[in-house]
Amino acid sequence: MRRINGHYETPEGRQISFDFEVASKWEELDPHQCASIILVISYSKADKYVIAVSLLSLLFQKHWNVISQLDDETIHALIPCTNFLLEEAPPVKNFFPSLKINKKVCLAPDESLGNMGFGEWCFAYQFYSYYVLTKDIAWLNKLIACLYRPVDPKQIPGTIHYKGDQREVFNENLIEKRSLGVAHLEEKFRMAIYAWFTAAVNQIMLQRPNVFPPAPEYPEGLQEQPEDNRTWLSVFRELLGPKWGTTEQLKYTNAMFILDELEEKKIEYDAAMKAAKG
Repeated sequence: MRRINGHYETPEGRQISFDFEVASKWEELDPHQCASIILVISYSKADKYVIAVSLLSLLFQKHWNVISQLDDETIHALIPCTNFLLEEAPPVKNFFPSLKINKKVCLAPDESLGNMGFGEWCFAYQFYSYYVLTKDIAWLNKLIACLYRPVDPKQIPGTIHYKGDQREVFNENLIEKRSLGVAHLEEKFRMAIYAWFTAAVNQIMLQRPNVFPPAPEYPEGLQEQPEDNRTWLSVFRELLGPKWGTTEQLKYTNAMFILDELEEKKIEYDAAMKAAKG
């Protein structure tokens, strides 16, 4: 935490001192504070100074009214307190592991996405990719409807029947209907979930550089990248068979197991190709 102190003068001429702490890193923010900050940051086309002052007010939290009493010079001096919000990516932390959707308590997967089945991964990544490309909120609603599911009463941590996920099993046929309920969530909650999922996906990609190689750099002036119609759903269909089993078996296989296998196979393939070329 960072300590902020100083004073301001009231219209009546009284000197008022203030002294309090504000967050200095993402992990120190509370859930609602974080969600509001992420929402403000998403307004990328807004005036930079307006965004900075808004972030400062949210950082001050319950002391937000102090901002309105400060002169411009003091505000300018305090704005660097918000730098970490713009310079550092949000951590792999889900500030909202449970939400009430359609009057039901729904849970998210682990923060690292480590308990997702491969079928869920394929659909979630596809919805995520579409939202990144189009910024159509309908895709974000479907992503959240895919991730957040009601509690399965049979899945009790610590019991012999617990499979590592308290959510009911993934069913892609329910996503469309559930996304209608997600649409009623406040925008700040949806943006906070998007920020967490982005951080989690980026971590997964960094850990498996052969499955998720960096995007190629194109010559200056080339505006469009070559189209690639393959998706994770394409990969899903290609993996069906003796090793990973039927659609139902593959669907519920841990996604990280499969991504790790694909990483190893890609390393082996690249090594074989390199050896073949001499």
